[in-house]
Amino acid sequence: MAYERREFPEWSWSHSRGQTFKECTRRYFYHYYASHNGWEDDAPDQAKLAYRLKQLGSVPLEVGGAIHDAVAFALQSARSGTGVPSFDVLRDKVRAKLNQAYMESQDRAGWERQPRRRKMLHEFYYETGLSDRKIEDARERFTACLKNLPESRSFREAVAAPYVEIKGVEGFVTFDLDGTPIHGVPDLVYRLGDDTWVVADWKTGKPGGAWDQTGVYALYLQSRHGVPASQIVARIEWLATGDSDERTLSDDELQASRTRALDSVASMKGYLDDPQLNKPRAREEFPLRADTSLCRYCRFYEFCEEEIASGAGGPF
Repeated sequence: MAYERREFPEWSWSHSRGQTFKECTRRYFYHYYASHNGWEDDAPDQAKLAYRLKQLGSVPLEVGGAIHDAVAFALQSARSGTGVPSFDVLRDKVRAKLNQAYMESQDRAGWERQPRRRKMLHEFYYETGLSDRKIEDARERFTACLKNLPESRSFREAVAAPYVEIKGVEGFVTFDLDGTPIHGVPDLVYRLGDDTWVVADWKTGKPGGAWDQTGVYALYLQSRHGVPASQIVARIEWLATGDSDERTLSDDELQASRTRALDSVASMKGYLDDPQLNKPRAREEFPLRADTSLCRYCRFYEFCEEEIASGAGGPF
């Protein structure tokens, strides 16, 4: 499809977009609106900067992305008959991606010229680089994840499942929810021989609450394949620890997920000057989060640093 320039971005919703909006409307504004068309040569400087900052990575994000890529590669290899790649092969793939991000992050000028094609880590852009402790923590995390992967239930079942979709490999489509395009594709979908469908989500951090998005994934599965709730199992695989948790979602739970998504959509549209065009209100109408103590870890901290500093009160 040929590129069609739009003055404002296309409207859509996803769980991650909803979380961004909930956590900080200002970050939401920069990520989804201020950065739009920032890739154009004649774009305003603020749009160019917002577009670059939108591409910033971080060590946890890059580790997670590299592990997800390794999982997809391992599943493809296993299902093609080549066999499950060894730990060393998967580790080398992850290390190569992380080392590339590390090296490219030291060339700021190169990243500014090609922010989508090159990597820049938050730790280099806003800080002085990576400490030995942070590098060692990353090594320990991806090592544990890759060692636990072959024994995870979802991986073992997906290797032999009659039908599998792997995020980043298959040509996924979005689904519609009352006129809003929803991006809600799980990391892995597969159907077992008894017609049970599993939506699996790989997590590379510490175990914790992450169930809201699984309801969106189940809605996707219903929309794409017409699967009743009683045949859907949602599972989270905590690769760093080897733990997993699963739920069979009821019709009431799926309806609650649908309602939460639609409520989020309505709240977002309240920040639009023109919902038909997806034209946002002015930046000033997207307030900073109440607790700004974590703002220095945000991609867009550069935009808000002075405002945050000027609003700090008290002698300490």
